[in-house]
Amino acid sequence: KVLLRKKMITNGIDIVRVESINKIKKLSSVFTSSELEYFASHKSIETKAGVFAAKEALLKSLGVNLSVYSILDIEVLHNNGMPYFNFYGKLSEYIKKERLKFSLSITHDEVYAVASVVCYTI
Repeated sequence: KVLLRKKMITNGIDIVRVESINKIKKLSSVFTSSELEYFASHKSIETKAGVFAAKEALLKSLGVNLSVYSILDIEVLHNNGMPYFNFYGKLSEYIKKERLKFSLSITHDEVYAVASVVCYTI
């Protein structure tokens, strides 16, 4: 049995006031088409806020902001309720080059959505 050693590099956390998602005029400027499809079947604004918080937490874990990468280069999807990231563009290239992996957790209530991201290498 082989044990993989994981080395945590950084973490990021973000909190979003759920109602602030209503201020986004064009959802497609922040969320990918796959995310928008997911929202169509999970009609809560809290879900959108959680996904947005996850994107912000990821950027914090990398120590960068939106002037470096596009928010659309970060995609949050779900597999059996478990959130995970897909990456595109320059961000995808950077993550592959650095051999980065991420652990993502999202929670929300009616007022706040919180996401935590741990960045590690194997």
